[in-house]
Amino acid sequence: MVRAYLAGLMFAAVMLVSAQEPLAIAPGSLTIEEVLRLSNSGVADELIIANVKKNAKAFDLNSDEIVALKKAGVSETVIKYLVDPSLPYSPPPPPSAIEKVAAEAASKFPYDAIAEKVPMEIGLYYYTAKKDYVPLDLKPIVPQKEPGKLSKMMGGHIIGSAATPEAKVRAPEAPLVFYARLGAKIMIDDLVLLNFQSSKKRRDLDFGSKPGTPVFPPKSVHQFESKEVGPGSLYRISVPALDDDEYIFFILGSGDEKKGLLGRGYDFGVDE
Repeated sequence: MVRAYLAGLMFAAVMLVSAQEPLAIAPGSLTIEEVLRLSNSGVADELIIANVKKNAKAFDLNSDEIVALKKAGVSETVIKYLVDPSLPYSPPPPPSAIEKVAAEAASKFPYDAIAEKVPMEIGLYYYTAKKDYVPLDLKPIVPQKEPGKLSKMMGGHIIGSAATPEAKVRAPEAPLVFYARLGAKIMIDDLVLLNFQSSKKRRDLDFGSKPGTPVFPPKSVHQFESKEVGPGSLYRISVPALDDDEYIFFILGSGDEKKGLLGRGYDFGVDE
């Protein structure tokens, strides 16, 4: 009961003192209440410790008082020097560039424990039910060729194809989660989710009738939600349930006419 009373009394002192204006601290006169006020005012630990060492007075703190100080916001480092101000002290080194970037990222992006484990390589990853990150293949889409023609025309439209009949990465019908680490050259708005027109030997995309300006059929375009969750253009992509089919996250603007390339994209298939 006595210790509980002391802890309550100390807490009340914190509330009272923290509302007052800062007071000058003379050597040998530092009090616990003043340490509490400094700590709750956001004063850095090294400055508080400097005052504690200047005071050169050890405080006889019992366990209840130490717990009360910690609950009131005083760091363990400061408490250590309250108990023994003669201990040597070296200020902590300034944060490294990596630590600064991590701190800035933490303040900018919502915490996502899953996103922190996404591989650092640029790419698009399927997050499986087993909590694995499976990279999707980046596939080139080339025109269907005929002798003497750039591409095979179907109803006046340009048809592009992926060489293989199906994607290596397979996913279930349930809503899917992907993580995209895009880097500096690709924006999230450059991705469009399309389903292929599949045949036995290849998968086709209808690019519309204007070379260099793809206009995909509305029925082949699928919506997805994206949210930036980390630095380096890291996005979490949520896709509603899809039918059994072959799909691709096509990258707009990734074509190269000189190389006969209509574009590139990350492909996957959906199975029951």
